[in-house]
Amino acid sequence: MATASFVMGCVIAVMCLFAYEPLGEIATSAISIVSMFLVLAGALVGVKVGFDHQSQKFAAEIERIARQRDGHPQDKVTPDELEK
Repeated sequence: MATASFVMGCVIAVMCLFAYEPLGEIATSAISIVSMFLVLAGALVGVKVGFDHQSQKFAAEIERIARQRDGHPQDKVTPDELEK
């Protein structure tokens, strides 16, 4: 969704800049709307990347603790971590 929004914002911006002759002055509101869509897309991509990173760390930690409980000695877990 965020990637599609970013791509569409770029397509609209390129079309407005190069494909069409301006009929007059480009309203500031049109430029601000495109910029807001680009900022929104960037924010959504940033949130998704952050969420993916945190979920991968969490999954790796759960797997490490599960391996320790199953008796794999290479993954050392302290008793404090098991109580969390």
